[in-house]
Amino acid sequence: MVHFAEIDPTTNIVKRIIVCDSKEWCEKTFGGTWVRTYYRTEGTNFAGIGWTYHPDRDNFSSPQPYPSWTLDDQCNWQPPVARPEGEGLYTWNEETQSWESNL
Repeated sequence: MVHFAEIDPTTNIVKRIIVCDSKEWCEKTFGGTWVRTYYRTEGTNFAGIGWTYHPDRDNFSSPQPYPSWTLDDQCNWQPPVARPEGEGLYTWNEETQSWESNL
């Protein structure tokens, strides 16, 4: 049994995820467009409801957290400024385009 994500064919947004025997079973039973989701190698993301499927990369990305963030080659969102290193809690401030310490 493996995981499959149903994809909205016009937006590539994940509608639901189920466990079943095959993509063909999903299509026959429920109709729609289905893509297998699993951790294949480092750099691939397991699908989530509301996530986007990128067929050119055969990978999924979470919803964009902030307008200024961009998608990297592994379909992970990256801020325009790197998060400070070290311990501590930081929150991204979209207005100032900077990280703010929560301490």
